[in-house]
Amino acid sequence: MKFPNHLSPRGQSMVTVAILLFVFIGMLALVLDGGYAYLQRRAAQTAADAGALAGAREYCLVDDVNLAINTALEYAINRNTAIEAEASIDADGIVTVQTHIPFTTFFGQLLGQPTITSSAIAAAGCFVPGAAVGILPVAWNCSPPIEGFPSHSKDCSILFDKLYVIMDSKTSEKDFYCQDPPNSGLPEGTLDCDYDDDGLDDLIAGGDRSWLDLNGGGGGSSELVDWINGGFDGITKIHTWYGGQSGVATDVFQAAAGRVGDYVLFPVFDAYCDQPGALPEYSCPDLYHSIDTTVPSGGASTLYYHVISFAYFRITCVDAPPYGPCPGHEAAGLPNQVKTIEGYFVKKIPPGLSGKPGGGKDAGAYTLYLIQ
Repeated sequence: MKFPNHLSPRGQSMVTVAILLFVFIGMLALVLDGGYAYLQRRAAQTAADAGALAGAREYCLVDDVNLAINTALEYAINRNTAIEAEASIDADGIVTVQTHIPFTTFFGQLLGQPTITSSAIAAAGCFVPGAAVGILPVAWNCSPPIEGFPSHSKDCSILFDKLYVIMDSKTSEKDFYCQDPPNSGLPEGTLDCDYDDDGLDDLIAGGDRSWLDLNGGGGGSSELVDWINGGFDGITKIHTWYGGQSGVATDVFQAAAGRVGDYVLFPVFDAYCDQPGALPEYSCPDLYHSIDTTVPSGGASTLYYHVISFAYFRITCVDAPPYGPCPGHEAAGLPNQVKTIEGYFVKKIPPGLSGKPGGGKDAGAYTLYLIQ
């Protein structure tokens, strides 16, 4: 007697169910464990981003590699959910953080995958900004502080524990610290005011006080008062020439007195053009670069300033009726009738700055962002 050489329908069903069950478990493992892995991947990325940004901020402000790395790891692991992390800093000050979050699978262990590790990487840097909003319309030329008059490096190095007068109402030929003797390059960081190379400084004439016509409207003192009180709401960019405004009016300095104790942003310039009758691209071609732009002034000024960076400053005193006297005003030996704004520079990453590296000078105010 011969028996059929095949499974019964019931046996075939059991094999099919077993195969489908295996496939179902695999799909379930893919959905549940894969979805959980995605969540952990996002958590790892968040931790890496936070660590890189925190480390870059620390390195930017303190310039300590070990402290920056420890801060990056602190933010990645202790303040976020990374289980493991590594941090490093390259020669350009870029902080890179890689994070790992291992976890036990729900169904993957049935398929021989008991654990999965989600990893992520991020890199962040601290950079000289290319643009700003909310600035005060003060153009500052990186002159030395009141006490000591030390040399400045070519990148406009600022002493952050010294008293500075950033604005005054002296006669215009006293506005700037020009190189002495002209074209000598000394002290470092001061302006070369001898633009025609005749051995004599080409001093600024007229009533311009290094106040800026930021929007080209030429609104005068009332416009300056508005910008001092609330900050200029437009975007101010480096490599831009802005016309000057007089700003000698007492109400302009009185508005600044209302900002005593505040931290403010203002632009730093590295060159000026005072040739009458034309925009700087035509009247000062030797100073005008291919990347420069101009905001034509609607006022009476023929003086233009080339903005190259931004500084962060705490106003501590304003010497103008009825305010004062101020210590910097007295230490500099200025006459009583001269109005001044003084305070201290702060090395910080303040709000209002933006822009990737654009060839600006380091004036102590930075912008922070992820590059990876």
